[in-house]
Amino acid sequence: MPSPQNNQNAPRSSRSLFSLTILIVWLVLLGWAFINRQAIFDWWKLRGYDPPAEVSALATQTTMNDQARKMFYVNQPLILHKQNFTKYCPNSGGEKTIVLGCYHPTQNGIYVLAVDDARLNGVEQVTSAHEMLHAAYDRLSGSDKQKVDKLLTDYYQNELADERVKKIIDAYKQSEPNDVVDEMHSIFGTELRDLPPALETYYARYFTNRQAVAAYASKYQGEFTSRQNAIEQYDAQL
Repeated sequence: MPSPQNNQNAPRSSRSLFSLTILIVWLVLLGWAFINRQAIFDWWKLRGYDPPAEVSALATQTTMNDQARKMFYVNQPLILHKQNFTKYCPNSGGEKTIVLGCYHPTQNGIYVLAVDDARLNGVEQVTSAHEMLHAAYDRLSGSDKQKVDKLLTDYYQNELADERVKKIIDAYKQSEPNDVVDEMHSIFGTELRDLPPALETYYARYFTNRQAVAAYASKYQGEFTSRQNAIEQYDAQL
């Protein structure tokens, strides 16, 4: 026959085991939530979100894959006419390349200027892809970012032949030195047709046909650049 002391210890042992089990379950749940925090954030941002037809069309036209679409939609893109656009993107978001839009860091929004001039067909598509790539760069892990930064920098230093893009990168070095590689990441991926195999493989994370985006850029680049040059001449005269 068990002693009274043993009868008292049995419930205490059961309670201790139950408390330990609950603690382990909570730790497992917290660990899972930490590992999957990005997916949880995306689910929260996308709950009830139904992309407007024009936003969905831009994702399709730029051949964004499922991963890229999710990042694009998480930022709930808006295509805005000039009056509203400038509220969200002062100075066109500071972009110096052939895009008209901006991305608010930490997945807080993508804004694209609505362009009605037929001679600039494609600018909305390239801008959307460009800003989505900013969101993608934001999400890279530390080790991934190191590898991608090296690929981008090596290409810029050793193989980049496009003088227009070189001038853009030089301008970012002066105005936003901390964001140069981030800008390379968006510009190279959307405006240059020929990239080294390693970079093409990397951008395949986001596009099923990156060349389609670069083709949009080629179509309107001359019209866009001529307008920029005219503005710079007027500024110099003034």
